[in-house]
Amino acid sequence: MLGRWYELRVMTGITYLRLSVTEQCDMRCIYCSPQGIISRTRADELSLDEISRLLAAFAENGVSKIRLTGGEPLLREDIADIIRLAAETPGISTTAITTNGRRLVDLASDLRAAGLNAVNISIDSVDSSTYRHITGSDAFDSVIRGLDEALRAGFEKVKTNTVVMRGVNDSEVSRIAKLTINLPVEARFIELMPLGHAGRKWLSLYVSAGDIREMIGELEPVDCEAGASARLYRLPGAVGSIGIISPMSEHFCTGCSRVRLTSAGFLKPCLRMEEGIDIRRMLDQDDFSWRLGDILRETAHRKLHEGQPSAPVPTTAMSAIGG
Repeated sequence: MLGRWYELRVMTGITYLRLSVTEQCDMRCIYCSPQGIISRTRADELSLDEISRLLAAFAENGVSKIRLTGGEPLLREDIADIIRLAAETPGISTTAITTNGRRLVDLASDLRAAGLNAVNISIDSVDSSTYRHITGSDAFDSVIRGLDEALRAGFEKVKTNTVVMRGVNDSEVSRIAKLTINLPVEARFIELMPLGHAGRKWLSLYVSAGDIREMIGELEPVDCEAGASARLYRLPGAVGSIGIISPMSEHFCTGCSRVRLTSAGFLKPCLRMEEGIDIRRMLDQDDFSWRLGDILRETAHRKLHEGQPSAPVPTTAMSAIGG
């Protein structure tokens, strides 16, 4: 019995779960969830009880970090309860969230009190008109105030996410990077991936990590944890840092220890893999945790072989995968 437990806890190779809690979103970013997309209804979403059982099983199989995603996760009325569940699950050491930041002004302190450790805020532009073009929303001022509130709330880590697109926001890369000079944030710049509708115009918009580094200028490398998706840098004298995520030009597939679970309960090895395993239907089985361990070991093996940039391009929108 001890040998099987050790195998469950250690040998899956998966330590990080990105859990989508909804496909609903109050923005329509041009690379993620365009106008006209039909999201699953709230009735399709994993319930609080299902999430609780899933978190326990993943933790029993060695997952120690949870990131809540969407859609927009702060649209879930029970988001604080979900965070509390994750924070109180034995084995889970880090609970994080990725959000568009629109609701952080009102929710940041409550989320911190519930046990949230870290927050990533999508800020694809610091120009209000460009921001409106990218997101289809006039929420720029609210998002910036949300960033300020997140910093005041005392999260262990506050990061910004910027998907860089040629001719759209690439001229702002240096300006956004300079926010880290005085703010204790990690400004993350992410290569556009050819997912869903974005794949049709990917080549004309794509900016490589190398080009992003050139746009920023003088950068000092910073050590980062093993398996991290971002390569870390710092501008000279800056209090914050800069992360560059390069899934296309400098992929990190072989070191990846994360999986994704959609809001409907489908486990996906990678953003770029179309298929998924419906583990929601297994939840009521007495041996669910054991079976999940087997699935995660197989998933880890497949990630090493299939999660390369040459893999087929999914047609599913990122908002439906849990980006």
